[in-house]
Amino acid sequence: MKKYYLYSIIILLFFSTLSQSLFSQSQKEKNRAINDYFETIYKDTSEVIFVAREKINSNETLKIFGLNDIMIIDAAGNGKGDDTLYDKKDFEIMKAKYKNKCLQGKRIWCKDDFWKKDNFRFEKVVLESMNTDKGIELMVEKYNRGDIEVYGFSEPIYYQNNKYVVFTVHKLLIGAAKTIIVIMKKVKYKWIVTHKGSTNVLN
Repeated sequence: MKKYYLYSIIILLFFSTLSQSLFSQSQKEKNRAINDYFETIYKDTSEVIFVAREKINSNETLKIFGLNDIMIIDAAGNGKGDDTLYDKKDFEIMKAKYKNKCLQGKRIWCKDDFWKKDNFRFEKVVLESMNTDKGIELMVEKYNRGDIEVYGFSEPIYYQNNKYVVFTVHKLLIGAAKTIIVIMKKVKYKWIVTHKGSTNVLN
């Protein structure tokens, strides 16, 4: 009987350790995808970049993906419509897994899920809260600058059995904002943008 309990404890510890290891690897891959995308925008990793501290609610990603307004992106960065990536069955699996993963804050922001500086490869990422009544206007006052750009990201989520990662990118300026989803696939150890999707609306 003692041996039975001992084996049970060993098995539980093994699976617990394995689960934690897989989660850690998954999180690293998600961070790598965000950074690989970020480097398509900013080539200079020492540049000061403002990022929203709060993650964007993954419900926003699911909402935009579900509209199926998706463009395939070629190597030159050009896009054309693609209605083959969206599969209702795969989408429903993704939706069931990732819907309502964080508490809703103001607008599109999570209330309880945050980015940390070490999630990013950029040396001078500045994290600022967007989950406020004034949002970017508070930053303009704080830094006394009217040209501030803030990027917001949702937690990347997997699509089609981990073949793709999908996440929302929200670019915010004074008086304007644009929200898209980015879809990436890993090619030779690097995440490459294959598709983008949007609501076709400037928010």
